[in-house]
Amino acid sequence: MRCSAFFILCSITMTHSFAQTQDTPSPDEETQPEDVAELSTINIRGQQDTGPKISTKKLLKVPGAGGDPLKAIEALPGVVLGGFGPFSIPAVRGSSPEDNIYITDFVPVGYVFHNDGGSTYNSNLIEDFQLKAGAWGPEYSDALGAVMNTHLRDPYQEELTTTIDVSLLRAGTMIEGAISEDSAFYASYRESLLQFYIENIIDEDEIEFTEVPKNSDYQLKYHWRVDSSSNFRAIATGAHDSVALDFGPESENLQHEPGLAGGLDADTYYHNQALLYDTVFDNGTSAIIAFSHKEESGDFNAGTLIDITSTNFEYRLKNYYQTPLSNGDTLRYGFDSSSTEIKYEVNGKDTPCNDEFQICGPISIGEDFTTDDSLTINSHYLFSAYDWLATPFLEISFGLGSSYNDFTQENTFQPRMSSRYELNPQWTLTAAIGRHHQFHRNFRFIDEDVGTPDLKMPSSDHYVVGFEFTHDESISAKVEAYYKDLHDLVRSNPELENDSQADNYINGISGKAYGIEMLINKNLTDKWYGWLSVSYSQTKRTDDVTNTDFDYELDRPWIINLVASYEYSPITTLGWKWRYQSGNLITPVEGAIPIDESGVEVDLTGLEPDGTPTNINDVYLWQPTYADNALNSERLPASHSLDFRIDFAPERDTTYYFEILNAYNQQNVTDYKYSEDYSEREKVNDLPTIFNFGMQLIY
Repeated sequence: MRCSAFFILCSITMTHSFAQTQDTPSPDEETQPEDVAELSTINIRGQQDTGPKISTKKLLKVPGAGGDPLKAIEALPGVVLGGFGPFSIPAVRGSSPEDNIYITDFVPVGYVFHNDGGSTYNSNLIEDFQLKAGAWGPEYSDALGAVMNTHLRDPYQEELTTTIDVSLLRAGTMIEGAISEDSAFYASYRESLLQFYIENIIDEDEIEFTEVPKNSDYQLKYHWRVDSSSNFRAIATGAHDSVALDFGPESENLQHEPGLAGGLDADTYYHNQALLYDTVFDNGTSAIIAFSHKEESGDFNAGTLIDITSTNFEYRLKNYYQTPLSNGDTLRYGFDSSSTEIKYEVNGKDTPCNDEFQICGPISIGEDFTTDDSLTINSHYLFSAYDWLATPFLEISFGLGSSYNDFTQENTFQPRMSSRYELNPQWTLTAAIGRHHQFHRNFRFIDEDVGTPDLKMPSSDHYVVGFEFTHDESISAKVEAYYKDLHDLVRSNPELENDSQADNYINGISGKAYGIEMLINKNLTDKWYGWLSVSYSQTKRTDDVTNTDFDYELDRPWIINLVASYEYSPITTLGWKWRYQSGNLITPVEGAIPIDESGVEVDLTGLEPDGTPTNINDVYLWQPTYADNALNSERLPASHSLDFRIDFAPERDTTYYFEILNAYNQQNVTDYKYSEDYSEREKVNDLPTIFNFGMQLIY
């Protein structure tokens, strides 16, 4: 792993999404459809399309996901996990993992994946999960990659119950019940168990945990049915993640980045509270109004390379309205306003570079820097959409979103259009187009001292066309082709080589992603169900400064998922998931240059009598060298694995499950690690066969 990956991790942890997000209202969440995971959602007249979808109930039983429907996202078309090890998060259709937005119950949340890869929600509470992969409607903004929209169910109107969940990874408890005839609540708390045995599965010569990875999360919801057409909800969610480690004597990371001496530690949390009111007026207009507060904090330290403390506070007001018209059409509109205060202190080594798109040198020889600031950013987003029922078989939606923030002072206009044409009762043609903008996820790029505050916001244009097919209620399928143009991505400024006063970063990267995806979904018949997803794609980036094209680091041309579950008996279900994926891209090292702490090359031509170079003790590190156009130029072998799961429910209130991950112990190569002088390299393999067990008890 390149050391700069730590900085990407840090940015993901602390970055706040300054622009706005929108969501579809649900005046009565209990009436929402169960099937929600799709290739690309197109909202017509406020409804979900009728293409193939994977229900939350099915996602709960995906082998290898540990009963976590959000973790099962990797089994959906076009999803690649990007990032560092357990900190990996989804990257969708050629965009960066940082280009997603996460919404829960109509409001944005801090993060939805823990440091062990699991989601920050109790799986018993996840009612709906939507993955919108491209050209989504104007009610959503501030994303180039995907919208991940989660609905937590309302509390059950029943006697007080307690649910206990325990697995090898996590333990949790939940209390739920009615308060009155019209109100109910639940409270859930979970904590990881990985800390009790992770030291048994790591190589202490490479890494030693000084604080084992730990995480926890909570969810609280109060629901009051005010009357037959109105609801009030009070919601609170939060999560906390921490880890600290030291690098052993044989650590590749420490050899290549001596500044990591002293180890790494990360501590992050978020708390989110929201009040939501939804109602239906006499004229049929439905509305949802939300006021929310969010606090996020991230502390990150990596030796002498970087030390960051960041906290942000956000206040947000969101309104969404939907008005049915007398001619059968629908008008949708709303606004979202937020005020965010960010406070941060950073010191360490500065080497202006974005290793997502560039080959970056060792951070250990960077210039010392210190920066701290307090920023207040006010953002506003307005949208409207007209859903036109042109004919009984053709529906077209015209939408427009407009955003403004007082930091970059940019006004953006984001037109969106989508359509559905029913060719016959079985076949439907869908299409969508849209422009999307996104505020900078990494404040390092826009910091006044080490960044460029007047950078333009990145943007992308999405184009999607597809066919949907349904046969009875047993089989549905969708084939979808997409094309995505990306503009104004960030790279370091080449003028820094000649002018130390030049801006550190510029909008100098563009890109494109295109591909075709197929999802075939079989619903439960003859005791089994499952789905097949196949994706073929190409993801490119262009350095507009050098006019050089290269493959994006998360480019995976082929991704195949085959998931099947069989109801062996009324109380036993067997499941399998097989995944095939094109190999990871790496940048091969051509050689290395010995340098001292000032970054000056060390002359090793002189030799001692024993043959040891005379100046060997002056070598601080070996700086790797690369061939021209070497960035992401080597692809590792394709990876594949099989996961297996058994669900056993002997009683209504008792469930057990057992999983085998990587059942045939495939040794997938994920990277290479190099010797200190880069003269030798050896394969880094993915995890071997792993067993997991869990149970759920309800009292």
